[in-house]
Amino acid sequence: MKQLLSIKIALLMIFSIVSTSELLGQSLNSVRINEIQVINNDGLKDDFGRNVSWIELYNEGYGKVDVGGCVFKVNGQEYRIPRNPQTVLPSRSYMIFYAGGDNNKGTFYTNFKLDNTNFIEIYGPEMQLLDRLDFNPADMKADVSFGWSKAQDGTEVLMNLPAITLGASNNTVEMKSRGEIFREADPTGIVITITAVAVVAVNLTVLYFIFLYLGRFQVRLTQKRQKKASAPENNAAPAGIKVNVKPGVMTDGELAAIAIAIYQYSQDLHDIEETVLTINRAAKVYSPWSSKIYGLRQPLNKK
Repeated sequence: MKQLLSIKIALLMIFSIVSTSELLGQSLNSVRINEIQVINNDGLKDDFGRNVSWIELYNEGYGKVDVGGCVFKVNGQEYRIPRNPQTVLPSRSYMIFYAGGDNNKGTFYTNFKLDNTNFIEIYGPEMQLLDRLDFNPADMKADVSFGWSKAQDGTEVLMNLPAITLGASNNTVEMKSRGEIFREADPTGIVITITAVAVVAVNLTVLYFIFLYLGRFQVRLTQKRQKKASAPENNAAPAGIKVNVKPGVMTDGELAAIAIAIYQYSQDLHDIEETVLTINRAAKVYSPWSSKIYGLRQPLNKK
């Protein structure tokens, strides 16, 4: 039983290690070379106060990535990043490597320089290509970085950046809004004026036809209801009884109902009038039981 349990634990550990390595391998695809600086005369200084070339990596994914074990390649030279807790790159974050040609100063110092090459590549631990950045050494300017940035049409292009953006997005150029683009295309405002007038005219025309046909519909509906209310079948008498009903003349039943209603109304008015007194004669029948003489005590007869 213990041996079977040990085998299960071992299989579970192997499965966890394989799954973790696969996830890390997949997340490494979100790592890219974001920005470099080849000629650094008066810019970023390393931990030893030197101005050297540098490389910025960017994790564009939404999970942290360990770049330990990844390899930089430059013109046949390679630098494998050591594995340690410092090489974990969080989501949407940046990491700087100094390319000073001296790799005995720490994890983030490579054994190559960028002044004698025209490209830089980064590979995963299993030597799968993650990203490559090509550049022309003749186009590199002193204290100007080179990297990815968005053009006016929204596409990303490699270019000399207007500003060094360590640890931040390279898109420092403010994109033009649609309003600004339209204003440049129509400086006099003729197009926008014609468009506004056309929109108002169309809306008013649509509202006119809506109210026109809605009014006609309401008129027809009212006429239909009036015609239905004045139709002869509404005054039809029960079967077997013939009643001659003329338009505008009330029947005997209607007159009788009106008369009864007026009579009952007049009777109700009499009851609530305060100035009318109603006196009725009350008939009293004599009864010895109600006579007061039988209720008085008789005096004693003294003899």
